[in-house]
Amino acid sequence: MFDYNVDSKGMSLSDNEYIDYLQKKTGVRVELDTPGTAGYLDKLNIMMASGQYPDAFEVNDQDKNKLLQFASDGLLTDITPYLDKYPNLKNAMPKEAWLPVTQNGKIWAIPYNRHDAFNQVIYINKKWLDTLGLQVPHTIDEFYGVMKAFTEQDPDRNGKNDTYGLIGLNDLSYGGRIFQAAFDAETYKYRNNELLPPEVTDEYKKYLTFMSKLVSEKILDPEWATTTGAIFRQKINTGKYGIFNGFWHFASGKEFAPGIMDNYIAIDPPLHEDGTPSAFNYKTTNRHYIAIPNETKNVEALLKFMDWALSPEGTRYSYLGIEGKDYTENNGNYVKTADPANLHWAFSLIKHGQLTDDVKKYMQTQYSDNVIANLTMANKIGKLDKVAAALPYNPELAAYGLPKIAQEYTAKTILGNQKVETSWDDFVKKYRSSGGDKAIKQYTEWYQKEGSSLK
Repeated sequence: MFDYNVDSKGMSLSDNEYIDYLQKKTGVRVELDTPGTAGYLDKLNIMMASGQYPDAFEVNDQDKNKLLQFASDGLLTDITPYLDKYPNLKNAMPKEAWLPVTQNGKIWAIPYNRHDAFNQVIYINKKWLDTLGLQVPHTIDEFYGVMKAFTEQDPDRNGKNDTYGLIGLNDLSYGGRIFQAAFDAETYKYRNNELLPPEVTDEYKKYLTFMSKLVSEKILDPEWATTTGAIFRQKINTGKYGIFNGFWHFASGKEFAPGIMDNYIAIDPPLHEDGTPSAFNYKTTNRHYIAIPNETKNVEALLKFMDWALSPEGTRYSYLGIEGKDYTENNGNYVKTADPANLHWAFSLIKHGQLTDDVKKYMQTQYSDNVIANLTMANKIGKLDKVAAALPYNPELAAYGLPKIAQEYTAKTILGNQKVETSWDDFVKKYRSSGGDKAIKQYTEWYQKEGSSLK
């Protein structure tokens, strides 16, 4: 069962040329059952509760805890004993990809590991740099100076005070993340015998202080708190913003008006305060997982199918489709002859996520070299927070609402409704008394027992 959420354009989910091709290659015929995204988890819950299990099912990464709940209820197959039989599963899949679905030494699902899991780069308006005679910034102070100049020195030379140094999204995943990285405020920290979430660390306090300064000086677009993804793209199209972070493929220009992205180049994030390189940290590198109920009879057939999908031939299929139908190959050069049908994507049940030279060649059928170079940069400046990826599932923690407490405080302080220096201690006390102490205790016990080895 698969959360298949694109238009199949009339192609059968159980009888088509992709299913035939994969059966020819693996000896396994896969049939997809999809209730659609809106009702997917509801149907899955009903099936698992009633004992009418699918042979296997997909769960998106954001719903990983549902999968781990099934595991804790004794409903899933442990993949661990099988891995030695399937070399691609064991060796091609990065070890870190298994962390989110590994509990107590058992692996409860097979990850789809993204080749672009580390997907963010920083874009800066090179045209504005040249107009103002500025250099590419490297330190936090240099970034601040450039953003201030972009705001105050009329970089587009229209004689109006209508430009901003930085644009942010309402959750600051664009804009704010640049400086979360710079202040090392994205990762769990082990201090004073406690494993602390990033939101209650001194690094996060520094980040909030810096961002509130950008708001007070109108360097950050003041509409950031109501800027959705669609509005963000509309704003970039106006050409009034100097710096933002975003997906590596923004450089293709496909998401923006013609010519807009021609003004921007990708650069590294600001250095840490001590001069060391910073990185964008990610809690996962996976898109989704495939889990197998423990009542499934033909586990090895499915794992054989998955193992082929991670082979060189299977990897090429994942990116290009069927040779002779969707692409041609000549001396290692690949040319797309047609876009694979949407249904082709549904058979990317699994991917090893490695950005190899071969994978880059496959991607050259769709993206120019400069766009792929940005993906290479995103991988260079991206890092997995292994502790966050491997934290054990505990349903009790969800009831505390700790993320909401942190998000509300973040918004209030950055908007200037509260001063960080006078409210920080009260925020930390509220966080801890609202379940944070219990969460930190559980995090710490796990970390001291097994998590510290992940560093």
